[in-house]
Amino acid sequence: MSGYPLLDRPTNAARPSGPVSRPHILRRRVDSWSECGPAPLRSPAMSPQRPKVLSIVGSARSGTTILGNILGEVEGVANAGELRWLWQRGLAERRPCGCGLPPAECPRWSVVLDDMRRRRLPAADDDAVAAAVDTVARTQREILARRNRLRAISAAAGRDTAWEALLCQRAVTVDVCTSLAEASGASLVVDTSKLPHLAALLAGAAEVDHYVLHVVRDPRAVAFSWQRQKALPVANGMATMVTMGSVASVRNWSKASLAAELLRRYVPRDRWLFVRYEDFAARPEATIDRALAFVGVPAPGPFVTPDTVELGINHTIAGNPNRFRTGSVRIAEDDEWKVRMARRDRTVITAAALPLLVRYGYPVRSVA
Repeated sequence: MSGYPLLDRPTNAARPSGPVSRPHILRRRVDSWSECGPAPLRSPAMSPQRPKVLSIVGSARSGTTILGNILGEVEGVANAGELRWLWQRGLAERRPCGCGLPPAECPRWSVVLDDMRRRRLPAADDDAVAAAVDTVARTQREILARRNRLRAISAAAGRDTAWEALLCQRAVTVDVCTSLAEASGASLVVDTSKLPHLAALLAGAAEVDHYVLHVVRDPRAVAFSWQRQKALPVANGMATMVTMGSVASVRNWSKASLAAELLRRYVPRDRWLFVRYEDFAARPEATIDRALAFVGVPAPGPFVTPDTVELGINHTIAGNPNRFRTGSVRIAEDDEWKVRMARRDRTVITAAALPLLVRYGYPVRSVA
């Protein structure tokens, strides 16, 4: 046992029969960055070759969750889900992993967390571990602050060595990916966080072999999806995901697209793959085969027919509630917006996103 409720797990990796203690409140901040420094090196006998990491970037509601889940079914691939939320939603809030357990009790993530504790904070007490988790979450917020986003993306070049928050976040993220690859026996880790600012951390890290998959969906479809209410599992039951109006949605879609385009300037051509959601939905098996070839994974996708996959229980952090779907899942385009979206919303979004619509090959005139 780790001695810290946030990281404790049953030794048999099963759901505990008694009550689970609640995580401590993150009670204090730290002024030192020692918790985020490079972890002790693994011995040569224990160290695998540097893991491959695929960062999926793009706007929310673009099919990234199902893409990640399909890739995660492939032999040698571990889908982390939205790794950005491990610290806040996974540890602090104890929201469930894709397997239904909080990460600290999950048979996969508990191994990763225990490994990181042993290597980074072997003699730490509860308060020190809580402070370290708080530090990682705090540095992530600093990197994602609006004033720092351009600097964060440019860090993909690997030249920014003076920004302590970035160095902390990069070191810890690399360590999580490496530990996850070892715990799952995978050669490729998939991160569906979607944020180019965080993908840039790994793009500038020499310790991983990094790739980027940029997924784009028609912004009118994205906006229509944001208007739907979806049930979301949380630590104490169910909640409802936030909804978003058309103006806010197209603004966020444009920001995500432009940030991805900026990141692309720092990533080698052979490490960048662009996929439209609509093309994936039309040819899912071919798209997954293309993605696997892109990252050099010589294994077939989990397809039982060209448009149907067989999904098992996964171990993903956060993401669309659809990540909990298992069994046979047919992939098809969700194009309800074409007949149900209000004309005014369609006009506003088309006008606001016009340059990027053209760039990504979407029709400008009515597609109903």
